[in-house]
Amino acid sequence: MKKRWIVSAAMSFFLVGIGITIGGAIAYGGKNNLPDGFTVAGLRLEGLPAEEALEQVRNRVAEWEAVSVSVVGKDGGAVSAPKMTFKQLGMNVDVSEGIAAIERFRDIGWLERAQLRMRNAAGGDYAMNVTWDEARFETVARTTWRPLVSGQPANASRAINDKDEVVYTPETLGRAIDVTGMFDQVRQYEPITLAVDAAAEPLPLQLPTIETAPEITVDKLKEEGIERKIAEFTTSFTTSGAGRSHNVTAAAKALNDTLLMPDEVFDYDKIVKLAEEQYGWKEAPVILKGKLTPGIGGGICQVSSTLYNAALLAGLDIVERRNHSLAVHYLPAGLDATYAEGYINFKFRNSTGKQLLIRTVVQDKKLTIKLFGTLPSNVEYRTERKQLKVNPPKTVYVANDELKPGKQDTVQKGEPGFVVETYLVKRVDGAVVERRKLSRDTYRATDALIAVNPQDTRLLPADDGIPSPLPGKNEGPIEPV
Repeated sequence: MKKRWIVSAAMSFFLVGIGITIGGAIAYGGKNNLPDGFTVAGLRLEGLPAEEALEQVRNRVAEWEAVSVSVVGKDGGAVSAPKMTFKQLGMNVDVSEGIAAIERFRDIGWLERAQLRMRNAAGGDYAMNVTWDEARFETVARTTWRPLVSGQPANASRAINDKDEVVYTPETLGRAIDVTGMFDQVRQYEPITLAVDAAAEPLPLQLPTIETAPEITVDKLKEEGIERKIAEFTTSFTTSGAGRSHNVTAAAKALNDTLLMPDEVFDYDKIVKLAEEQYGWKEAPVILKGKLTPGIGGGICQVSSTLYNAALLAGLDIVERRNHSLAVHYLPAGLDATYAEGYINFKFRNSTGKQLLIRTVVQDKKLTIKLFGTLPSNVEYRTERKQLKVNPPKTVYVANDELKPGKQDTVQKGEPGFVVETYLVKRVDGAVVERRKLSRDTYRATDALIAVNPQDTRLLPADDGIPSPLPGKNEGPIEPV
């Protein structure tokens, strides 16, 4: 109690010393009107009661947050689009420091308020901090104004015309909202002081756009390397029956439009399985134990053999290839590629360094395989064959009691066998730069079977007739031809 009296006495002595009575000090400090020089973000509040000052500051902030923008056309004309306020677009006006200062001045006692006034320490300019939620701005801008921008990008495409030319349809650029450009425009309108009245009418906002490229462009397609037709090979199956013709066509369809990536290994077994699944096989001659025999799938090796020759003409790396045990009629010996499920496959590597596209054409009982990719225009490949040996067929006579003595009937035409070497020749600007051996292939001969009367002397004794394979003896898998 004594201390409080001493403080009061001291304060009274101080106030009297400066010529202010205690009653005057109470009146001086009792009012919460803001002192001289009190501003918030440039808004002068001196002399205003604290509550009125708080209301003014909050109203000004709300007015600025409610300012709206409206998209206009390039000519400044109105556009039918929703108006959006600064607050909806993510603007936040922070004047919390000034508001806190007003509330402190309002809530302190008369003595402290009087002291602040006497020291001229109650004034000051309190800043405003404007921030934006940019993620929210982008979301709102795209949702609200995206319909104003039309034009989706369209991918470029590649096609091969009937002249085997690779042609491109250019991509189409799209248009999209330039969100960054819109944000920059809106920020030019943001408040820098509360001393200026907020706009009552919507502020104009141009709708900037940017061009958007599609995922697939002509440049990207050209980088893939399918520049031109680099090889082509044709074989004929004009003498084939309906079953074999079906099988050739089925395998060709399954092969068509096969696309190989750089260094990818082509696997003919996959094509065979795809063709069987989609089209099925029909009965046609196959090679079984060294003889032509009716079977399922004859003809599919004409497709692999035709592809083999196209691959050679493109200089591709051959990974796996074997010749038929018997020579085929649609290709010279040494240039065929057989297939036997589970035993023999045909594989090559796309060694062009770019993508490789395989196209097939079946027309007038002719099969053509075309390869499209990358190959220097001054480089060409050719095959050469060297026949090392010819094994003539044997003539074997078989009995037919329907034939009269002296008459005969050719049951099976004899075909010679061969030993052949095949080479791949590379030319650059017309000059031979490489001659590489591909294979040495052996083809067995096919006996000529001639039926005669059982009394014909050319027949062997019954026990010396044509030998049959021993039961269970495996002389190789079924080879479609």
